[in-house]
Amino acid sequence: MSRARPPVRKTSERKAYRREAAKPVVRRAAWRGAPGQLRDAALRRQPGRQLLGPLPLPTGAAGGVLDVDGAAVPLSNLGKIYFPAQAGAPALAKRDLLDYTHDVAEFLLPHLLDRPYTLKRFPDGMRGSYFFQKEAGRQMPAWVRTQAIRAEGERRRINFVLCNDRATLLYLVNLGCIDHNAWMSRVQSPAEPDFILLDLDPGPRAGFDRVVRVARELGRICDAAGIVALPKTSGATGMHLFIPLAPGHTFAQSARFAEILFRHAAARLPDITTGEWALSRRPSDRVFLDWRQNARGKTVPPPYSPRPRPGAPVSTPLRWAEVKPGLDPAQFTIRNLRRRLARLGDLFAPALPGSGQGQQIAAMVEGLERAKLPRAG
Repeated sequence: MSRARPPVRKTSERKAYRREAAKPVVRRAAWRGAPGQLRDAALRRQPGRQLLGPLPLPTGAAGGVLDVDGAAVPLSNLGKIYFPAQAGAPALAKRDLLDYTHDVAEFLLPHLLDRPYTLKRFPDGMRGSYFFQKEAGRQMPAWVRTQAIRAEGERRRINFVLCNDRATLLYLVNLGCIDHNAWMSRVQSPAEPDFILLDLDPGPRAGFDRVVRVARELGRICDAAGIVALPKTSGATGMHLFIPLAPGHTFAQSARFAEILFRHAAARLPDITTGEWALSRRPSDRVFLDWRQNARGKTVPPPYSPRPRPGAPVSTPLRWAEVKPGLDPAQFTIRNLRRRLARLGDLFAPALPGSGQGQQIAAMVEGLERAKLPRAG
C-alpha cells in the first residue's frame, strides 16, 4: 500500500498483536433454535451436494405460486429482463436467474446459512434502480426465518432475514435480489468472523492483471507461512481471498491480521498497490487493499452469487493454478458456472464452519515470523 507502514518486524509490535489475538471473545448475543433446524444441520454436514436441475417454473411470463419443500413461494414477472443482451448472447430474464439459483442452491446455501442477510433489490433488473433492505418487515411469509440482532452502529435491533433454505432463497430472488449480501459471522456468534476477507479492489485504470498479480503475491506469502487462503473472483472487477478462521476470534483481530498481510504485499509490490482510504486521493491505476471490510455487519457476496453486471457474472472460486495473467472474471456466468460446479465441486468448502480448516490467528502470526518469503513475483 502506497502509504502503509512496513511489514511487522519490531518485537514490540509482534508482542502487541499476540496480546490482541489472545484476548477472549465476549459473546453478547445468544441464538435461539427455530423450526427447520434439522434440515439446516443437513446443509452443514455437506453430504454429497449436487446440482438440482431445472426449476419447474409456471408457464408464461406472469408467474404463479410454486411449492418448494412445503412452502408456497410466490413468483412474479418471470419474463422481465434482468440482464440485457450483449455481444451475441441473448438477454436473461428473471426466469433464468431463478433457474440458476435453484440449480446451484446446494452449493450456495451453505455459504449463507445462519448469516444475517441484507436485501439489495433490483426490481427492474441490473439496469434499473436498486435499494437496500435490512429489516425483514411484516410482508415476509411466516416460513422465512428471521433473527433480531443489533448491527454495528445501530441503536435498535434489526430483524434480519436468514437465507437458510431453498424456498427463502428463491423468494429473495423473486423480490429482485440479483446478488446475495451476507455477514461474515453467524447469528450464533455475531461478533466472531468465520473467515478473514482480503478484498482486492482495482482502480478504474488498474486492470485485472494487476489484481491477479497482487493475489498471487498474497498467495505466495500465505503459502510460505503455512496459511490456507482461498481465492475467488468478486464477480465484479476485483478478487476476494478468504482465510478460514477457527472459532473465538474478534473482527478487530481479523482486520488487524488482514492489514499485516496487506503490508507485506504492499512492501513487495509498492508500484501497483495502495492503502489510501480517501477515494479522491486514491491512485486510479492501483489495486486498493481494503482490510477495513473485516468488521461486524459488513457484507460480502458469497461464492456462486450472481452479480448485477452485464453478462450475469458470478463470484467464482478458483484454483490457485487459475490465478494467472489473462484471467477474465467475466468468463464465469450463470450460463456456464453449473458445468464448472459439476466438474470441480465446491472449491470454497474449506471456508465453511465445521470444515476443520479454521486457523488460529496467533499461529498464523508465528508462521509469518518464521517464513522465508520468496522474492516478489
